[in-house]
Amino acid sequence: MSLNYLHSTESIIRQKLTKALSPSILEIYNDSYLHKYHEPMKNNTNPESHFRITIVSDAFKGHGQVARHKIIYNLLKEELKNGVHALQLNTKTCEETSEMNK
Repeated sequence: MSLNYLHSTESIIRQKLTKALSPSILEIYNDSYLHKYHEPMKNNTNPESHFRITIVSDAFKGHGQVARHKIIYNLLKEELKNGVHALQLNTKTCEETSEMNK
């Protein structure tokens, strides 16, 4: 693993979500390359701006989708202030994932 990756926005997101939510599944897709030529991104100094995140955690039990998203936005507030432009979130509990696989 390179030193650059350890300090990348993607790595920081992974560390924060893992520490706070202990997910059984955490998939992070950096889709920034799809948006780098869009007008709002032209002056963005952080090349990591767009992420898709799938996270399965029992920390979401008892929370609806909006509350789950708020939990993640709160955990990543610094990243959202400093160049992350978009998060596409798919949040589930372990039980919800099991029910989908039946």
